Amino acid sequence: MAPLQTLLCTLALVTTGTTTAFTAAPIHQPRTQQLSPLYASDDKGGGSAIATPKTKQITTTVQKQKQKSEQKKKFKPSDPDLKNESDFEDAPMFRLYLIGDEGDDQEHVVTRVYEIVEDCSEDDAATLFKSAYQTGEAFMGKYPREIAEMYAEQLTRSDPIIYADVRDDKE
Repeated sequence: MAPLQTLLCTLALVTTGTTTAFTAAPIHQPRTQQLSPLYASDDKGGGSAIATPKTKQITTTVQKQKQKSEQKKKFKPSDPDLKNESDFEDAPMFRLYLIGDEGDDQEHVVTRVYEIVEDCSEDDAATLFKSAYQTGEAFMGKYPREIAEMYAEQLTRSDPIIYADVRDDKE
């Protein structure tokens, strides 16, 4: 409030041109109430202080152990029905053969067989190619019908074509 009073006094002096009409000193009224000790610390520059207790408090906790309660069985599990249980038959297996062709490139055949057939390594693929080249065909493995046909179809779709054949395991 004091800067506002000073400003008003300065404005009044400038507009009137006389210095005797107003005084620039602010008027303060003495404080009648005393400040509480919480806010009246002179050495710290003001602010609130946190009160600390003069006595120590010790807290102890008591933990109770949980008791296990045994649950009584209210029902007796029945024996499984053996009449409804049917034996599952294994899927019929089919043989996959690699057919040898004199026009096949060894690197191409080995790479494609290794990429397509999951359980075949590069060494196995090279051995299969040599066997198919020498004897005309090479046995690649036994697989369920859908898987054997998928392998044969993927080999046939290769460019250049790789011939493969699927035969029944019983023959």
